[in-house]
Amino acid sequence: MAEGFSSKALEANLARTRDTEIEIPEEQQWFMDLSGSKWGINKRTREFITELNHKYRNDQYVIESLHNICLTDLWFYNSAEDPERALSVLVDIFEGLFNSGMDDDTRELLIKTLIKFMDRLANLENFPETIIQRCIDLIRATINKNEFLYIRNSGYFKTYLNKIAQLPAFTRALTELTADLVLRCIEYWESTSRADEWFYEKRHLFHQMDADTMKEIGKPFFEKLRESLAQADDWKKVSNLMFYNDISNYFRSFTERFDSYLETIYYIYYLLRLPGMSHLNDHLLYDMNRNLRSVFKELDEDDVTGFLDTIMEQFKELNTEHGGTVLDCIITLGREVIDTKDQAIIAYFIKGLVKLGFHYPGSITLNSDWQIRVNRNHVKNIRVWLELIEYAPSEMRELLAALIVNLKLGGIFISDTDLFQRDVTQLLNADIGPVYREMKQLAKIFPVYFRDIGAEGKLREISTAIDELSMRKDRLIHFLRKQTHTESNNTHILLSRKIIEYWYDGEKEQLRDLVPEDVYNWLDQENEWFVSVHEIMRELCARMHATLPELLATEIDDIEAGLSTISEGNKRDKKRVLYIFQVHTLLTEKYSLESEDVLSVLRGSGLCSEEDLAKLQDDLEKGRLKDAILQIFSFMSQLKEIILDPRQSEALENIYYKRHIAAGIPSMYGQYIEPKFEALGMTYRLEKTASKLMVELLNTINPEYITAKTFRHILDVLELFRIGLELDGIYNQGLNSHLDMLKFSLTSPSFSLDQYMNIFQFMAQDIKQIINEYFFDVYQNSLKRIIPQVFPVPENQSEIEERQFYYIESEKFLRDNLATAFLVQDLDNFITNTLGNLRSMLDTYPRSFIENMMTYDPDFTFSRLDQTSEEMDNPVFLGAKAFFLKKLIQYGFPVPPGFVLTTEVFRHKDTIHAHPYISHEFDRSIRNNIKEIEKITGKKYGDPTNPLFFSVRSGSSISMPGAMKTFLNVGMNDEIAETLSRKKGFGWTAWDCYRRFLQSWGMAYGIERDNFDRIMLDHKDRWGVELKIQFTNEQMKKIAQDYKRFLEDRGIEIEKDPFLQLKHAIISVLESWSSKSAVYYRNHMQIADEWGTAVLVQQMALGNLSSSSGTGVVFTNSPFNGHSGINLYGDFALCSQGEDVVAGLVNTLPITEYQRKRYYMDSSLSLESAFPLIYEALIDYAKQLIEQHGFVHQEIEFTFESEHPQDLYILQTRNQNFKKQKSTTTFVKPGQEMKLVGRGIGVSSGVLSGVLAFDMKDLKVFKRKDPTSKVILVRPDTVPDDIPLIFNCDGLITGKGGTTSHAAVAAAGLGKVCIVNCKGLRVDEEEKVCIINGHIFGPGDKISIDGNLGNVYEGHYEIQTE
Repeated sequence: MAEGFSSKALEANLARTRDTEIEIPEEQQWFMDLSGSKWGINKRTREFITELNHKYRNDQYVIESLHNICLTDLWFYNSAEDPERALSVLVDIFEGLFNSGMDDDTRELLIKTLIKFMDRLANLENFPETIIQRCIDLIRATINKNEFLYIRNSGYFKTYLNKIAQLPAFTRALTELTADLVLRCIEYWESTSRADEWFYEKRHLFHQMDADTMKEIGKPFFEKLRESLAQADDWKKVSNLMFYNDISNYFRSFTERFDSYLETIYYIYYLLRLPGMSHLNDHLLYDMNRNLRSVFKELDEDDVTGFLDTIMEQFKELNTEHGGTVLDCIITLGREVIDTKDQAIIAYFIKGLVKLGFHYPGSITLNSDWQIRVNRNHVKNIRVWLELIEYAPSEMRELLAALIVNLKLGGIFISDTDLFQRDVTQLLNADIGPVYREMKQLAKIFPVYFRDIGAEGKLREISTAIDELSMRKDRLIHFLRKQTHTESNNTHILLSRKIIEYWYDGEKEQLRDLVPEDVYNWLDQENEWFVSVHEIMRELCARMHATLPELLATEIDDIEAGLSTISEGNKRDKKRVLYIFQVHTLLTEKYSLESEDVLSVLRGSGLCSEEDLAKLQDDLEKGRLKDAILQIFSFMSQLKEIILDPRQSEALENIYYKRHIAAGIPSMYGQYIEPKFEALGMTYRLEKTASKLMVELLNTINPEYITAKTFRHILDVLELFRIGLELDGIYNQGLNSHLDMLKFSLTSPSFSLDQYMNIFQFMAQDIKQIINEYFFDVYQNSLKRIIPQVFPVPENQSEIEERQFYYIESEKFLRDNLATAFLVQDLDNFITNTLGNLRSMLDTYPRSFIENMMTYDPDFTFSRLDQTSEEMDNPVFLGAKAFFLKKLIQYGFPVPPGFVLTTEVFRHKDTIHAHPYISHEFDRSIRNNIKEIEKITGKKYGDPTNPLFFSVRSGSSISMPGAMKTFLNVGMNDEIAETLSRKKGFGWTAWDCYRRFLQSWGMAYGIERDNFDRIMLDHKDRWGVELKIQFTNEQMKKIAQDYKRFLEDRGIEIEKDPFLQLKHAIISVLESWSSKSAVYYRNHMQIADEWGTAVLVQQMALGNLSSSSGTGVVFTNSPFNGHSGINLYGDFALCSQGEDVVAGLVNTLPITEYQRKRYYMDSSLSLESAFPLIYEALIDYAKQLIEQHGFVHQEIEFTFESEHPQDLYILQTRNQNFKKQKSTTTFVKPGQEMKLVGRGIGVSSGVLSGVLAFDMKDLKVFKRKDPTSKVILVRPDTVPDDIPLIFNCDGLITGKGGTTSHAAVAAAGLGKVCIVNCKGLRVDEEEKVCIINGHIFGPGDKISIDGNLGNVYEGHYEIQTE
């Protein structure tokens, strides 16, 4: 055995041979003991006798051993003490063997051995004559039963029995016996040759040979033989007669009487048909080939086709009984035809060869020994045609197509023992480049792409195990085991599947044609080997909620897990069920090219590096289908180079053969490894994988609508199709040209739907051309000739019915051929469906809607904050807010995770909303982004026990502070608030978050903020509370409930479903681009409407967790002190959330101690003093932005959930545009002479005297009354809807808010004199009354403000300009 190869099958063979008990008859034991002193003789004799009596004996081996003893050791036994007894043992063995069953070839060897035994014995001295007589008697007794075998070996009589015939005791008997045998030879030859009749029938073929000459092998010839026999009255005369071989040699030598190669060929064909010439077949084929190689020399060009017609007619006559011989002749004839280089002659030959017919496998049957019987010329026919194709692939293209048709229509049967892998290697070593695609299609039909020959490895192990579990008493399983071990072939996939189906439904009829009659009759539903597995199989399907076909497609590990849950049945039968599925899976993997685990297959091939495999695995696991397909195509390209390498490739073979057929082990086993063969098998498996991935990729394209992304995706997919087809040898210039057209069309936004339709119409024509050229046209001629051969036309069928039948069968073939082709049908369907979808769009939607939809690109709609995108990472798509947040994340700043709905959504929001499929995909994208945020945060959106909340904010490219809607704590509802409030430390926070959500929800429906403020004030009054942080948990809950009740009383439905909440918030923010305040802001600032807004969805940072949490805004450079560099200034509020400070909703606290001492004299703390770590962190972030990353001074929104820096989050950063200018106007009177009524924070320079206004109506009235008068707006706080008021007023006073509120920033940016956080200011908007520290003011009252000092004065004062 070759080193390095271990065979389980061989181990099984040896073990079972050793384990068999052998009983030796007493007389044979005595015979063995005779040679005890002669080691060599005794060894040979012992092995012979042991094998003779073995239960699984090999007759061929037995007779060969007997032959060796008769020729080598006979002298020893003749010299024994009792030679007659010893030699009688051998004669007894001969008699026993003659009476046993064996095939003719083995029996013929027995006859030869007997005759040689007689001869060798006669050459010894003093041999027992009784032994010779017994042998002569044995010949007489067996000659009639084995007449032809004796006739065929009659020459042995005159060769080996001459010495015996000289002995008087045997002369007469042997002479008579031999003469009788010669007579039998003459009669046999005369009855089988009939040369006269044959020549008369074929006389038209012969122009030089005449009938008189032919008599020399006809009846006169045999009459002479009889006359000679009649005159032979002694041994010498008899032995000089013509015996069997003499006659056959005479018939062969008669070829020399022909003067024409052509006529010689016809005569040799006659000889090949004669059964008496079968032993000279090789010689006759040599003669035939020699003449065929010369015949074309004597034929004129015009005579060649006539010769081919005649020779094919001869072949047809021979084909049924001598198909193998015909095939041998076809090889030589075909080569000679090809060597003519005449395309017309070659085509004519191929036509005739196809017309001659093909040897199909026929009915596959089993004999009583369970051995498969199949047309033995089937594989030979394939090999002969392959050899011609290999000799000249281009010239034999039509024959290649015909072979494909024959095998697909007529079937194929190749067993492991055919070792057809060698034939594939020979094919691949030919010049197959010009017919690469057709070659692949042919070779794919062969079920041979595996290394292990026979039942090796896991298949042997499992098939043995399942049989041993029933102790081989389950005859159905024992048959399966024996078949997979001895007759390995791809039909066993079906056999194993049908056994599984039988175990499931008990219908044994499905096994009738697959198992021997004795096994079929044994099947019984009451059988113990059926009942339990049937119950288990039914229960397994029920437990796994699967049909049987689904179960067959299930992973073995899942089936094993399913079996573990079943209580029915015993452990043994559960194993049997598991094992039968394993056998079926192993057979499928071996023969069908299906490979679920492509990575293991590639790793086993050694083709790919571990780095490449790791990348492919990562692509597959992460769903990067395009990258995975390209990687597989790259592997396939490498494989193609191996296959087409012009250098000859050699195989590494470790093939072994068994001895004991009945032992149920493989008749052939081992491995076959060869690079080109391996590469081709791997290519087929990768094609399967690539096809599946392409289908998955196609499923990612929504066929219900076409967008810019769709066209881009379609182009990517079509490029993959093109690469795949070219790897398969399919090229079409038209398709490539139209792909280029599609590629360049995507660069033009004005390209119309009609133009796209034209491109896909062109592509559809290209695909039809490919299908016709590569899959239909090439097979038409073959189909016309082969379909009638495979499906003979019934006699009573009309011509019309015949044509219909041909059309149906040819269509079946062509469609099946197309369906099994790599990617072609998928491409055809894809182009057709795309074209249909485009037409459907035109029928369904207005052109304006389609134009908008076609410019919509879903790939540019969503962007995660933590991911970079070269195409989308700009303020145009993301808005300035999200754009800078992404940068902060890249710098390592603590930004709450989130995602952006880009301005692409805004531009196509109507299309997204109106089209159900786009809307569905849009929703799915939102859900997918939510899942990603859940992974990052460890929280679950909508989960009451671990909720995730979102803020939803606008984000335009152009800053519009406070002009659009914002939602907080989206994802809240009653259940979540209630559950979260019971969590330690969240009692107050949960209800405060819910309250804030309800407020933002209500304001989106147009509810004024004042309504919520009044509810809050009512509760403060009720509970005697100044600050909302002083409310108890239960009190805050009641406030939230009152908010909700307030909304419900006004018919505002509060969405409970968290996802719908988020979607509503997103839509509301998008729509707020068109809100009154936003439009007013844009008009005033001359900002184009087309910019649109992005929507930023982020995890809420909970600045309202406790008194140690909060939110704020900080400028990196104080707008008031005139110093350069980093010196923070800003506001923050404790126990508050994101929008509180920027919206000016709360009374704020200062950031720095300097700020507190200068502007917040009544405040006892600042961020710097109370939360030094947070303050230092903000300074550090400011330094990073300004000094490391080159930002101008920034305005930073932040939230902190505790005093620790790790709980600090940056919510937004933008360029700091607010810088208080030096005062250019002042009051003439000194401040002490003016009536001071209030003091706040001045956020702008300059002074102003004017009249007080409460709303837009006041502003318009006073401006109309006196266009030159200055109007000062008073507000309790500012909200986005106040933006138009700020634009139209000249000055502003607010009761709440700090210098960083949107109102302050907007007013300062517009050059308005503004005072915020005015202490003691109370505003009653309904009554239009404001009270400042006890001083009451109404509309039109005179008032003055100093934006530098933050002072508010009653009355008008003269102003001077410095």
